[in-house]
Amino acid sequence: MSHVDVVPVNIDKVIEAGPIKVAGSTIAKLWIMVLVGVVVFAAGLMFGDAGETWGAFYVNAVYFQGLALGGVMTTVIMQIVRAKWGAPVRRLAEANVAYLPVAFVAFLTTYFGREYLFYWGRHPMPGREWWMEPTFVYTRFAILFFVLFLLMTRFVFMSLRSDVGLAHDRAKDKTQWELPIHRYLLSGWKGAEREVLPLQRKMSVNAPIVTICYMVVVSLFAFEMIMGQNPVWFSNLFGAFVFVSQIYIAWAGLALMTMFFAKNSPAFGAQIHSQQFWDLGKLNFGFCMLWGYMFWSQFLPQWYGNLPEETQWLILRTREFPWKGLAWIVFPMAFIIPFVTLLSRDLKKTPKTYAVVCLILMTGVWLDRYLIIMPEVSPHHIPFGVTEIGIFVGFLGAYLLCVRTFLSKYPFIQVSHPLTHGSRDW
Repeated sequence: MSHVDVVPVNIDKVIEAGPIKVAGSTIAKLWIMVLVGVVVFAAGLMFGDAGETWGAFYVNAVYFQGLALGGVMTTVIMQIVRAKWGAPVRRLAEANVAYLPVAFVAFLTTYFGREYLFYWGRHPMPGREWWMEPTFVYTRFAILFFVLFLLMTRFVFMSLRSDVGLAHDRAKDKTQWELPIHRYLLSGWKGAEREVLPLQRKMSVNAPIVTICYMVVVSLFAFEMIMGQNPVWFSNLFGAFVFVSQIYIAWAGLALMTMFFAKNSPAFGAQIHSQQFWDLGKLNFGFCMLWGYMFWSQFLPQWYGNLPEETQWLILRTREFPWKGLAWIVFPMAFIIPFVTLLSRDLKKTPKTYAVVCLILMTGVWLDRYLIIMPEVSPHHIPFGVTEIGIFVGFLGAYLLCVRTFLSKYPFIQVSHPLTHGSRDW
């Protein structure tokens, strides 16, 4: 199959198969993971070090919010560039939108730990006293995130309306497409022939708007609520570094989801070919280079500029124990190993080896978030233990639960998309 070929999709079989089935035992396990996270977080606040507990919560809140935002952005990017290979995997990317309400609640929850997490949560920020007043900070970011999440949800709902409408029109058994959310999506439905192409054009118009909003909001968040943990350190590239790294891990997360569901859902697996893994691997490789570029473009001028307000932040993380050792782990995992391994075309097309690389780079970026955030909370030791692991398990469970719940309600492939019909006219 040529790289530029439209990937064939058997639409009738996809509609007949229905949404991806979610085993009750799997849902129960995910709820247990969430419960573990809640219990460990509460125990850490009551019986452990409250500052370190809030630090662990914030690391995971930032990471999984970024993973979800980056995941939605992958499908937005596919819409903009008209990726001919991507139709079978776009629904998995869209599933990330289901986590955004949880991300919003997790963000608001950190307000109660602001005194532990942020310098401006304890003291007025020098030169920015009124702008970085805690309630004002959280109010404006609550508004910004609400707008961004709303735009992303609206974008995904256009795709869902189109697919659920076509599935309902063509399905022999229409009961599985008549849930309350389906009735909401199909309000005023006029038929696939009249709605599919206009919806695609609306998505193409909205995609650049979502992209610009994403870059602006995530950059402001990175500047003020991650970089702003330190009262003096700054980097003009830090916002771009954060939003690029979110999309970087999202491509890896999308590849892992594709592998998992292709293996566990025969109907979905029948629509997946090596081309999808090859293209996902190339995108991972491209964003790996972009991540490395952003990293080095910040580090080199700050280190050789030798300005105290910049080098102090770097020295704590790269030249002093205990954080020095972790820094030497982060860079190979997030950049060197993915860069070297993803040069191989065969590795990208082999799910087992590609999955290992995806897990390594996603772990590396998580450790990068940990290395950026936690030294501001605990500069003299690495507080990695049961609390940190338990909170991570809770966030992972919540993320996976949202994704699986989403996929249990909608066609697992964009059945209405022109590309799945072999058409490039949209």
